[in-house]
Amino acid sequence: MKRYIELVCASGGMIFAVLFGIGFVGIAQFVPPLDPSNTAEETAEIFRSDTNAIRTGLLVCYIACPFYLAFGAAINAQTRRIIDLPKSLVQLQAAAFSASLILIIGPFMLWWVAAFRPGEISPELTQTVNDMAWISFLIGWVPFVTWYVTTGLAILCDTTAAPVYPRWAGYVAVMMGMGQTSATFLMYFKTGPFAWDGIFAWWLPATWFFIFFMVMTVTTWQAINRQYGHDSDVVRSESPLPASSTL
Repeated sequence: MKRYIELVCASGGMIFAVLFGIGFVGIAQFVPPLDPSNTAEETAEIFRSDTNAIRTGLLVCYIACPFYLAFGAAINAQTRRIIDLPKSLVQLQAAAFSASLILIIGPFMLWWVAAFRPGEISPELTQTVNDMAWISFLIGWVPFVTWYVTTGLAILCDTTAAPVYPRWAGYVAVMMGMGQTSATFLMYFKTGPFAWDGIFAWWLPATWFFIFFMVMTVTTWQAINRQYGHDSDVVRSESPLPASSTL
């Protein structure tokens, strides 16, 4: 039973990714992102014409968030198995993935505010709330980078003959984390590759985000299966042999 709970938690990242794709891309139609160079009236018209789609799509994304937490918890549980791992690194990892969820659900709530009375408030106010949502959603990379990098460093700290995670996964996690920082300058641009709909602010960070999820899902599954396979072997080896019958 314990093994299956761990595997379900480790699958949380992919469940989150699928539900997020359905809600954010399929229903809310927020990919590609709304154009930051749109006028206030153009932005307000999107929220007026697609009100329920935006509300519902973001609700699907919101419902997916517990799976995100389960995924982070599964990774944290496996990294805790690494021998002589600095405790502060594990604590920082847990704090980072928990904090990162705030920067996912916070923008959802701002978009809900913009879609709550789209025909009753001024276009300028709708635009301002939308700006707040997109900027905080994409530039809030600090906890994500911290989560990825601490995960990678934890994996690289494992020098045992049978590591919990393959060493290459540690390098991937660190690189994916550093890639998130390319959105840093989006507040200076409304058009071009550094704008929030550009390659550096949206497309590359989103790509690294989901690559990290795929890599860590597969390697965490493997780590869990090895853990419980090893525990079963230990139990069998320590079980007393049945007494031989005498005639």
